[in-house]
Amino acid sequence: MMAWAVFRKESNWARPNSRFSFNAHASEIPQQRPRDFVDYCVANGLAEHYPPPNKETAAKIRKRQPKN
Repeated sequence: MMAWAVFRKESNWARPNSRFSFNAHASEIPQQRPRDFVDYCVANGLAEHYPPPNKETAAKIRKRQPKN
């Protein structure tokens, strides 16, 4: 499941017992990431939850995000 957040600091996290890892760059633009990664970042003060936008707004936000 995915969640939205505004990341205040660059964040990197690896799922326990998994080969998957996630990162996010600090930005005022909300970013959509896996819920467990967002929860980790919020708990450690690296991000703030952002309410899920409607489909039209989400599409606009994704266009503004840099490609990694």
